[in-house]
Amino acid sequence: MSLIPKHIKIYRSYRGFGPHQSRAAIPIAHPAESRGHLSLATASWHSSLATAFLGLTLAALAFGAAAADNAAVHFARGNALAQQSNWPAAVTEYRQALLLQPDFAEVHYNLANALNAEHDRTGAIAEYRKALELKPDYVPAHNNLALALEASGDLAGAAHELREAIRLQPDYPEAHFNLANVLTDQGDFASAISEYRLALVIDPDDAAATANLGYALAKSGDLKQAILELRRAIALKPDYVEAHLNLGNALADSGDFDAAIAEYRLALVLRPDDAAAHDDLALAFEEDGDFTRAIVEYRAAIRSQPGDAAAHDNLGRVLEATGDLQDAAEQYRSAAGLDPANTRYKEDSARLDAVIKK
Repeated sequence: MSLIPKHIKIYRSYRGFGPHQSRAAIPIAHPAESRGHLSLATASWHSSLATAFLGLTLAALAFGAAAADNAAVHFARGNALAQQSNWPAAVTEYRQALLLQPDFAEVHYNLANALNAEHDRTGAIAEYRKALELKPDYVPAHNNLALALEASGDLAGAAHELREAIRLQPDYPEAHFNLANVLTDQGDFASAISEYRLALVIDPDDAAATANLGYALAKSGDLKQAILELRRAIALKPDYVEAHLNLGNALADSGDFDAAIAEYRLALVLRPDDAAAHDDLALAFEEDGDFTRAIVEYRAAIRSQPGDAAAHDNLGRVLEATGDLQDAAEQYRSAAGLDPANTRYKEDSARLDAVIKK
């Protein structure tokens, strides 16, 4: 049995899934960054280059320098630069195209994607809105605007844009997937589960949607179904580290520590320096009463991520439970130094110091 102090609530953190591959042929936008502790696959960008006026573009390029002032030429140059991830130069070409043709919706869209890739979220949002002002039924622009809004914290705005994308194109799996992620951000797991299922009706072999469905089911309390979905995600993508971690978490939450430990070990085979995996494995050992192995894994987590105050606190807790008060107090002091805002770390350090002095 674990000797976790009763006043400490231990949270097992379900993990993010890494970039979800876009389903467009020609990439331009970078995947959205993962959202802090929220454990979902990252959002699906509609990331194809807008290629309207392609015939005009190719014809204009044939004229070379003589056509340098043609908006389509700058558009094509921007697209070529974007495909090389040369975002600053792509932005310059797109802006030049818009000076010549301000009502070119596809250029506004590609400019927004390039700005987003440069982490200019405010600029990207403005350009997506301009594209939609010119072309209200531009489904990819609704999708990518939603992701930019979500990243900026406007979940309601993001959900609105994604619902509009779905209204315009009901069989658009990215929009269902992204709406499900937003709903999960909002804590509406029942609605999120419905959207993940709709995405999977359209694309049954989407490992990220399957894994995120498993996450949402786990958060809603349906661990049995969550385990089934996470196992299916791993069958679709065996090297899915975060799916192994989340499956381990669901198994641990259901009390099957042996199976959970096996999943954490698989995750560490795939990603040996993953601090979160070491931390989750340590917690499973701790909850199963194996403090010796828990200490080893907590120390490994700290080596991988020395600045993680929670990892020092976790190690301190187990060391205290085994009677190593000196080292436990040192770990609590390290946690307090790394996260001064958490008063409990300082209180635990002071409490142990008082015990040691007696």
